[in-house]
Order: sequence, then C-alpha cells, then structure tokens
Amino acid sequence: MLGGGLAAPLRRLKRAAGLVAGALALLQATAADAKTLYFPHQDGRFLYRFQHNGGAAVVPDGASPEQALPLVVFLHGTNPTSEPHMWLGGGGRDLRPLVKRLLDSGEVKPFVLAAPSQTRNAGLAATVWRGFDLNSFVDDVVSATGGVANIDRTRIVLAGHSGAGCNPSGGLAADFWSAGVPLPLALVSIDPCLDRKMGGAFARRPSEVPLLLWWQPAIWVRAPAKFEAALFRDKPEQRVDRLRELPPIGPNPHEAILPIAFESALRELFGAEPTTE
Repeated sequence: MLGGGLAAPLRRLKRAAGLVAGALALLQATAADAKTLYFPHQDGRFLYRFQHNGGAAVVPDGASPEQALPLVVFLHGTNPTSEPHMWLGGGGRDLRPLVKRLLDSGEVKPFVLAAPSQTRNAGLAATVWRGFDLNSFVDDVVSATGGVANIDRTRIVLAGHSGAGCNPSGGLAADFWSAGVPLPLALVSIDPCLDRKMGGAFARRPSEVPLLLWWQPAIWVRAPAKFEAALFRDKPEQRVDRLRELPPIGPNPHEAILPIAFESALRELFGAEPTTE
C-alpha cells in the first residue's frame, strides 16, 4: 500500500500522463465516427476558388429538432498549408473523437460544434479571420442543421486556437456584440498571442462575456504581464476572466495544448451534473 505522502503525487502523475497520451493520439486522428455536415460559409472570401463548403457542423447522435442545443463555434489558427477543416479532420488533426467521447459518456451535455475554414490569406496571424462575423456564421449553421438539430442562439460559445486570438480586429476579437443579438456565453482562447495589443482587443468586449484562456510558454516569446495589464486595466467588477498557464507537452506543445484545454472548457461550460445513488 502506498504511503499517504506518495499516493496523491502518483495519482496526479498518472492523470498527467493520460492527458499527454490522449492529446498526442488525438493529433494523429484521421477519422471520426460523428455526424458532420458541410456547408458554404463565405467561401468566396475565406477559401480559394477551387475549394467549397468551408463550414462544418458536428451534430451529436440522437439530436432532435425539438431539443434546443448550445453551439460551440471554433476558429482554427493560422493555416499555411491552406487545408480546409483544420481540427475537424483536415490535415489529420481532429477534435471530433474527443467531442464524441465526452458526449457518448454523458460527461458533457449535448451541444453542436461548428467551425468555418479559412485557406485564403490564412498564413499570417494579421490576416487570419479578418472580418469574421459570428452572427453570419451562426445563421449558416442554423440553415445547414435545420431539420437535424435546433440551435439555441442564446447559448453560443466562441472558441479559437492560436492565430484566432492574435488578430486585434478579427477572430476572437471581432466586435460580435455590434449586431444586437444575444452575446456568447464565453470566449475560449487557447494559446493565443499575449501582448499589450491583444489584451486591449479582448478588453473591448461587453462585460457579460467572460474570457477563458489557456496558454503555454514554448514555441515563441509572449508577454503575459503586458497582456494582463491591458486586459484588466478597466475591467468591470462583474466580469470574470481567467488565464491559465499549462506546462509545454510533447514535441509540439502549441498543438498539444488544444485538446487538453478544449476538453477542460467543454467540461466547465457543459459538464453534466454528477448523479447521486
């Protein structure tokens, strides 16, 4: 039997090893048993001429048009290889097995995951998701899933990885509140740029929308202190923003952090209530 001083550290070590193994396996996933619908979303603007149906929506098994489901909108980062559907199977990287596992196990409540694709002018953080319109994309998701799922427009989460949180005038920093529609439940930013400019850009959003941010210190130099100073300079008391630093994992920590942080966000936002016997 393990002594009390060793049991807890070993449990934490085993959990960390499991997360690393799961993240690295997910990066190599090439297929997913999920109902994925493909549809156009400003293809002429975001895709090259020979590419079509840049939008994708993952609908949980058993979804019914009578049941209103929350929507998670995911924005990929920079796309130097011009691959459509990054992190939904494009390029061999796929978040869908993770989502399916959480849904099938009942660990999170049902939701729809949807993502647009950008291949044109997507190689630089300064140009990725410039002019992204959240409300326009939600309209296209609703049209594409009509008769299959019912999207609850009052429960939308806007999430993004890497360059999606690096453009002060687009992506996660777009002025999604200007259209006068229901605000997102939260912004989820995973390993974005951390500097004064992005801190100020995230600070512009309405006070009702919290920012949940995960980052790791490898790959490139960031300035979290400057980011936080700009983010919190005029922070309304009622807004809860949270930044979490995770240790670098594997040969590509920038990619490995995505499934770990994404799962953590899904559990926090849509986690099922524990059952009592």
